[in-house]
Amino acid sequence: MRKRFAYLCVPLFGLTCSSMAYAENFYMFSLAGGVAPRYQGSRDYRPFVAPLIAAEFSNGIFLSAMDGLGYKRSFANGMFASAALSYDFGRTDRNRADLPGSDYLKGMGRIPGSVMLSVQVGAHLFGPSTISITLDQPVTNTSHGTSGHVDLTVPVLQSVDNEISIKGSVHAGSGRYTQTFFGVTDAQAAASRFQPYAVKGGFDSAKVSVGWTYMFSPRWSVHTEGGVTRLLGASANSPIVQSKNNYFAISALTYRY
Repeated sequence: MRKRFAYLCVPLFGLTCSSMAYAENFYMFSLAGGVAPRYQGSRDYRPFVAPLIAAEFSNGIFLSAMDGLGYKRSFANGMFASAALSYDFGRTDRNRADLPGSDYLKGMGRIPGSVMLSVQVGAHLFGPSTISITLDQPVTNTSHGTSGHVDLTVPVLQSVDNEISIKGSVHAGSGRYTQTFFGVTDAQAAASRFQPYAVKGGFDSAKVSVGWTYMFSPRWSVHTEGGVTRLLGASANSPIVQSKNNYFAISALTYRY
């Protein structure tokens, strides 16, 4: 998936813009912590702690670390659509606390960050379950290529205080995208430990996660989520990939008003 700020606090689903009725304005302040791989395909992990701010407004505008700044519209037939600007921090070739990357990638160079435009359309399938398709297009550093994902969210338990959901996602990218994040050019091969590797576009990963949100007051809640991402196809066979399976876990305390 795209490595915007959300990569640092890997998918904070349930804390942002997932079910906006837009009946009123509200704001959320969260303190999140967890563990995530250093980059997609890394066998090394890093802990993180991050404060997060999100807001949703009755006119459809939203702001969050996960989805960026955008506008979402819900329709009477259960469909919804949104467009948002966010930032992808790219990847570095050394260990850093603030960016995806690893010393294992030494010589691969920095993948610079990009301003991203994300367009999403989706629908409610049955009850609160949703399916959506999202297209991510870089506005700056457009050579990174286009990517997108299909997401399915199925709540399995909903009560006054608790919500448990299972979420699945399949991600794909253009040839430029997969080459940028999984390929090795001749110049990179000469400067690193890796052999040249060319990657065509297509599906590159699938993800499954389980999230639990507990509301212990009208304003306070805690969200915990864990899951696994599996790299697919030629991207999974890239020489920079140390592990085809990456795991993540996160917990966040949120105040909403």
